[in-house]
Formats: sequence, structure tokens, C-alpha cells
Amino acid sequence: MAFAMNDALKNAVVLNVITLMAGTSGTAGTASLAIRAGSQPSAESAGTGGTLCVIPNIGWAAATSGTAALAGTAYVGTAGSTGSAGWARLECINDSGTCRIDGDVGTAATNAFTINVNSITSGGEVTLTAATITLT
Repeated sequence: MAFAMNDALKNAVVLNVITLMAGTSGTAGTASLAIRAGSQPSAESAGTGGTLCVIPNIGWAAATSGTAALAGTAYVGTAGSTGSAGWARLECINDSGTCRIDGDVGTAATNAFTINVNSITSGGEVTLTAATITLT
């Protein structure tokens, strides 16, 4: 039988993930999302594909029922390269080591990281519109 957590514990765990990755909850976050070309590797891998765009200063709202949405409406980065978005990585290096959250990226609401365009053009803006952290 699987274990189950109540909402208070789920919210605390999600807050700890947010604090580890972004420094704090709210719009003053310090997380950066690197959108990359190619196929998503394992989270233990250094990564594949070139970095197309980095979206900085991402933050999440407080968790409710184990779910935290982005704080604010959207986060924007300027593309440094041209290509098709393949996957994305949030990464931070701290006392815990190198911490990563990888996921698929695209314009569909079902993507782990939802952006406004799949085909990225150097110099163009890329907007992160959703990246919900959920603990079920």
C-alpha cells in the first residue's frame, strides 16, 4: 500500500522545493529556466542540446493542496540561439549539491513548462506562462 500525505505536509514539501530552487516563494524568485534543443536526458545527466533561451528570476506562489503555480503572470527571456524547444531545466547549486528539475517544454498546457512558442528565434522573446509544482 502506498503512503498518503495530508495537505499541510504536501504544502511544506513543495515550499521547501520552491525555497531550494528559487530562494523564496513569491515574485522575487531567483530560479532560472534553461530551454534547450534536443531530447530530455535523465536529471542526473549534464544535459544535451544547446541552450536556446534562459528565463531568469522565476518565482512560485505559496502551495495549496500540494500545488504551487507561478507567482505573477509570466516570465520572459531573450533567446540567444535559434531552434526548436525540446526540453527545459531548472538548476541550482547549493549546500545540497546540484539540484535539477527537468521537464518537457512547449505551448500545450500539458507540458511541464508552458511557453508561448515552440520555434525559438535568436533575439526573440520567450515567455514562460506556466510551470506548476505538484506533489500528489
